[in-house]
Amino acid sequence: MGKVQELFDKVAEKNPQKALELLLKLSEFALPKLRAIEVNNEPEDKHTSLNINIIDTGVPFASCEVDVVD
Repeated sequence: MGKVQELFDKVAEKNPQKALELLLKLSEFALPKLRAIEVNNEPEDKHTSLNINIIDTGVPFASCEVDVVD
């Protein structure tokens, strides 16, 4: 990698535009490529329900909730 940086620096000194072109070409190997995806915004006919039951066990959730006795 050090050799690549050294070569890049030499090109950048003489021709900054060419250095940027090389950087863009090399970035294709390191950066993920964008891909087109299809987005479906139509609502689905399926409905789900969620039931949440909270049960009081009397046990504190965290140590900071312990009752303080004076």
